Amino acid sequence: MDGVSFPLIVVRQVWKHNLLKEFDLIRIAGMTHRMVAFDTEFPGVVFSPINIDKQELGKLPSFLNYNIIRDNVNATNIIQMGLALCDDKGSLPNFCTKYQYAWEFNFRDFDVYNDVQNPKSIELLRSQGINFDKNLKEGIDSADFAELMLKSGLLGSHSAFTWVTFHGAYDIAHLMKILIRQSLPYDLMGFMNLVQCLFGKRLFDLKHMMKFCDGLYGGLETVANRLGVERLAGKSHQAGSDTLLTLQTFMKFLDVYFKEKNDVGLRNNGHLLTGMQCVLHGLELNNNHQLNNASLNLNLFRQSHVLCN
Repeated sequence: MDGVSFPLIVVRQVWKHNLLKEFDLIRIAGMTHRMVAFDTEFPGVVFSPINIDKQELGKLPSFLNYNIIRDNVNATNIIQMGLALCDDKGSLPNFCTKYQYAWEFNFRDFDVYNDVQNPKSIELLRSQGINFDKNLKEGIDSADFAELMLKSGLLGSHSAFTWVTFHGAYDIAHLMKILIRQSLPYDLMGFMNLVQCLFGKRLFDLKHMMKFCDGLYGGLETVANRLGVERLAGKSHQAGSDTLLTLQTFMKFLDVYFKEKNDVGLRNNGHLLTGMQCVLHGLELNNNHQLNNASLNLNLFRQSHVLCN
């Protein structure tokens, strides 16, 4: 676009050999950059209800949606995760360079030759540049990632960070599974309690928030285009690139729909966001269900006593 300059953004590729170094940088970035977006890539949906038309899946009640997500995530392994942090001005960390940075973690957990997968999803990811053989050979063991992530300061029920996703139920479920090192909670209430315990209350799913705003529909790319947001690094179905686009789109979304002009300029309508916190698209709880951290089994995952207190 003529006359518009965009920041130079680098998606830092993280493998087993540089995992510790990159988490050192993430901890430094977290001191000043308190909004976090993430996205995952995984082997697709492998289980779907056989007696429900595909077009009707989006109309299922939340508890059934969760059962489908739970069974799929428990049966499959994560491939990639993107992570991006920004400050209150929307700037990514630059570490005193001319570039701004985000991260893409490449995991070794998924074995394309032996693990359960949706072939169409795998072909799509391969066409977008994911090298499954390199992931197996040089990728991160998710147990090592989980240990560092739990110590990073980004997580916890009293976290100072705001977390952002787009249609994030599967992303959150995959991240949760590698953090707790076991299968997901059996029911939706147990899952959402653990979501709040891990991420705190300031978690937003842009796909859910769109429902309250005229003119927004569709997937991440469609919404970004509608809001005039350009992809600044990588391409779709790469976790780092999609994470960046999620963060950029969320910031623009707040500008367009959650600020109002008055005599003294712009004022954030933060009170309107309160009801959208910790609600995931497709997994909405009704008003009779309240999250209760006290009901959690604190042995669900390592260091849970630190995160939930």
